[in-house]
Amino acid sequence: MSDEMKQDLSQQAGFANMLMIYLLFEEKPELIEPERFMQAAAKKFGDIDPVSSEGEMLSCAVKKYTSHFKDADIPPIALLAQGLEFDSSKYGELVRTQLWDMPDGGEILDKCRYSCFISDMMGGAALDYRDRCEMLMDMLEVALELFPQCKAVWTPTAGKLILPEKLLNGKVPRDQRFIFTCVNARFFNISGTNGDMVVDTLGMYAVDLPDVQLHFNGLDPNDVTNYVYNICIYNFANNAPIKSGETIDGLDKSGNISHEVMWRCQYEDALIQPARPVLDIEAGEYAAGRR
Repeated sequence: MSDEMKQDLSQQAGFANMLMIYLLFEEKPELIEPERFMQAAAKKFGDIDPVSSEGEMLSCAVKKYTSHFKDADIPPIALLAQGLEFDSSKYGELVRTQLWDMPDGGEILDKCRYSCFISDMMGGAALDYRDRCEMLMDMLEVALELFPQCKAVWTPTAGKLILPEKLLNGKVPRDQRFIFTCVNARFFNISGTNGDMVVDTLGMYAVDLPDVQLHFNGLDPNDVTNYVYNICIYNFANNAPIKSGETIDGLDKSGNISHEVMWRCQYEDALIQPARPVLDIEAGEYAAGRR
């Protein structure tokens, strides 16, 4: 990291009881009426019950994800908070250098002065993370259909900014939407070294899964970025089965995942803020740093 971008590892990242995803606007959008929200939610989720249908906070209980306990059956709540102002000044250079999905992301952040967000209640505590993420991604699609004037989707837990049309074009598999929307692969050159680099992911921690980290030298960072996304997709699908000390397929000299190249994994503290446990992958002959 350069002197201009000193990090602060006192910043902690942990499980998000409520995972918030923001829709950003340049002009203040009109409030969505409760009846219209409930109709859109019912079309997406099926059987729902209204929870809050007044003012700027709209929410519904999504019965298809009901958790069954000894004393009660509890459905999670999907919510939409609208009519909010948005202040981009809280997001500094470290965040702005990692908006890879939108080259003009910093400008978009600064142009957007209004927002709404979608989130969940009781999903984090009661649901399997895959059901929770499926509900959140469906709720995001509901919100984007209600607010076609949305300029960008912002996930603070990942520091990820993405265009709405990329989320609605149908090209992302349903079970990968959370990775595509709420996990950001970041890239850093490490100052004071002979070309050492770090690629890590940010966002898996929010649903209690490990982010992925590689500290390396001599690999194409674009190949490494694709690699860490693939590891996240695998961990998301399989509840993070990789254990410390195990080896997994690595990248060959052409940058392709290969069964002939095995890289060792170890759970460690993240090298780059925020502080969180990560799955560190030692990149064989390309590994950098001490372990």
